[in-house]
Amino acid sequence: MTRAGVRVRSFYLLPIVLVLGGWLLLRPRPPALSDRDQASVQRAALLTLFESREHAKQLVFWNDGANLSPALQLLRESGVSVEAQQPDTATLALPMPVHLETLATLEQQFRARPDGWESWFARFPASSGLVALTRPVVLGSNAVGIERATVVVARTCGEHCHSAWRVTVVRDAGHAWRTRAVEPLKLPRD
Repeated sequence: MTRAGVRVRSFYLLPIVLVLGGWLLLRPRPPALSDRDQASVQRAALLTLFESREHAKQLVFWNDGANLSPALQLLRESGVSVEAQQPDTATLALPMPVHLETLATLEQQFRARPDGWESWFARFPASSGLVALTRPVVLGSNAVGIERATVVVARTCGEHCHSAWRVTVVRDAGHAWRTRAVEPLKLPRD
């Protein structure tokens, strides 16, 4: 190819490269929740489930980044995509006492106490079980910002006692997150 042919070819490729590069830089990205909004979505879901519905006086959270909670593991095994998120209890600012548990502390207790869940509930009698959270997912946004999100809340309350819910929350006119819907999720029998 001659020098002139290379220049002509480069001349035609340059606009294509510039347009593709500009598109990659300016393409719309899916909206993301701030850390504060993630905690607000989770808080709204937790209050709906455990304060309004079950009247729990304490929440015990699964707080093990290396292992999924038993209920979230069952969801994942049944094909539900979940991304666990460790609770930020300070940002959640729940109106009830909270406690954090890991797999190691549970294993230690269950080895020491053969009655397992019975002794666990003796330690946490005001709780509804061991609660796990997922990272909230944005469902909808408008020109003002994110207006709808969902979070999965899972609970383990015994060897064969598991529950999970997909909670949809919406941002109201005052920018507070409010629960719109609670959908129980089907967990496989273990």
